[in-house]
Amino acid sequence: MGRVAATFEIARPHNMIVAAMCVYASYYLCGGTALSTVLPALVFTALVTGLGNLVNDYFDSGIDRINKPRRPIPSGRLSPRYVLTVYVLGTAVVTAAMVLFLRPSLLILLLCWETAVFVYAAWAKRVTLLGNVVIAGVCSSAFLAGALITGDYAVVAFPVCFAFLFVLGRELIKGAEDIRGDSLAGAATVAVRFGAERAAFSGAMLLFVCTLIAPLPALVHYFGRTYGLLMELLVVPGMLVAAYLVLRFPGRATFNRVSWILKIEMFVGVLVLGLGRV
Repeated sequence: MGRVAATFEIARPHNMIVAAMCVYASYYLCGGTALSTVLPALVFTALVTGLGNLVNDYFDSGIDRINKPRRPIPSGRLSPRYVLTVYVLGTAVVTAAMVLFLRPSLLILLLCWETAVFVYAAWAKRVTLLGNVVIAGVCSSAFLAGALITGDYAVVAFPVCFAFLFVLGRELIKGAEDIRGDSLAGAATVAVRFGAERAAFSGAMLLFVCTLIAPLPALVHYFGRTYGLLMELLVVPGMLVAAYLVLRFPGRATFNRVSWILKIEMFVGVLVLGLGRV
């Protein structure tokens, strides 16, 4: 039972839920209403996300012993071999099921996610900026799923761009938090190469950009007034607070706190973007 719980923990259920929410939000934003139509995409998105977290922790087991020693692998609750086995078998089963249940366009998108997440975990995250861009690209492209189902592509252009900038900013701040382990492991992240404060500063600037562009869809009537109101009340303040903390109190404790603030804002932001036409 302990191993099952640890496996569930390493898959990060909250990330799986947010990923599925992105897909449903984009589907609803594109005019979709039938849950049965989008359900396979939701399930497989969540599973691919969870498996991606498994392989990420497998490759990061050495780094996590320094940065996050309480995680299942560095704490000894799961062995790297076990995690890799679950990832390989799980990916094989999920991929076979996707071939059976997903339309070709969605299948291609999720196969791209599987590949990108593996490349990120195995290599790209240790290359300056590349890993951050890959993760931002994967996360933001979740908003394409709804368009692939409904055929309404124009409406998801802003959510994709906004999510890309937001996630990229958060990733740069997370990299500043993880600089010690990344440095010892030889990962050439932005923080390792240019310093934690510069990496976090860059992330904060991207958050400021997000706050500036957030109301634009409502102002130009691309999205509805409800979206504009909720974005300004629930999402923009959190981004401003996060950016302020990073700039005013740079340090690992602050970066960790800001990372969690932005994780909550990510959850709220997906809901608000999904209501874009309201």
